Amino acid sequence: MHTRLQEIEGFLAERRVEVLTAVATVPDPAHATGPAGTWSVAAILDHLRLTEISVSKMLHVTVSRLADGVRPPETDTGSVLHRLDHATLTNRDRRVQAPPMVQPRTDVALPDALAALEASRVALHGSMREANGIALGTFTYPHPLLGQLDLYQWLVFLGLHESRHAGQIRELGETRLDP
Repeated sequence: MHTRLQEIEGFLAERRVEVLTAVATVPDPAHATGPAGTWSVAAILDHLRLTEISVSKMLHVTVSRLADGVRPPETDTGSVLHRLDHATLTNRDRRVQAPPMVQPRTDVALPDALAALEASRVALHGSMREANGIALGTFTYPHPLLGQLDLYQWLVFLGLHESRHAGQIRELGETRLDP
C-alpha cells in the first residue's frame, strides 16, 4: 500500500483504539445515557459507523468511476495528516449538529453498534485498497462545515472525528445519568 494510505491506516487504527478505550471506561456502557437530547454510547458508535460508511462510499465511487488510463498516480510520499487542524476538529467546546444522513439510530444495542462499526472499518479498508496508488488529493468533495476537502483530508477527518467522539463518550461516562 502507498505510504500515504499506510500512514492514514495507522492513524485511523489509533483513533479506533481511542474510541474503544473510551467505551471501556464508561460504567455499564450498554445502558449509559446522558441528559435529554444527547446520544447514548451505542448511538455515538452508530454515528461513527454512518460517517465512515459515507466516506468509504465516496472513495469507492470516485475510484470506480475512473477509467484505467485516467487514474492519476500518487507520486508524493509526504505526510497528509497535517492537512486538517487537529486541535480545532477534536475540540468539544463547540457543539455541532450532525447532518441528517449521519444521524444515528437511537434504538441500536451496544453489541450491534460495535459489530457494525467493525464492519464499516472493513469496508473502508477495502475502499482504501481500491484507491491504492491514486493521487487522492486531486479529488475534492464538500464537507458541511469544513468546505471542500480532498479525499486524503476526508480520511484524516474520519480519525479526528473519532477522537472528537471518544471525548464525548468519556464525558458521557463522567456525567451519565441512570435511566
